[in-house]
Amino acid sequence: MQITIFIDTDIDYQMVEMIRDGKLEGGYSIDYALNALVSFHNGKEVILYNFDKYLKLDNRWSGYAIENHKKEIVIKFIR
Repeated sequence: MQITIFIDTDIDYQMVEMIRDGKLEGGYSIDYALNALVSFHNGKEVILYNFDKYLKLDNRWSGYAIENHKKEIVIKFIR
């Protein structure tokens, strides 16, 4: 299974500016407690996309790989 998050339409415009300006640190990851795609800015975790409206992520049965493309972020879940 994979999820595609479109940067221009699915992410808040303030976060899009940080992505485009290269202000995020350390890439992307999933915070299962927040049920969100996160990154870091100035040493603090920031939420880029919250999955609560659509699904509840669970790390008990799979891992994931995140691909960063210019217009989208693709999360591939791996068994």
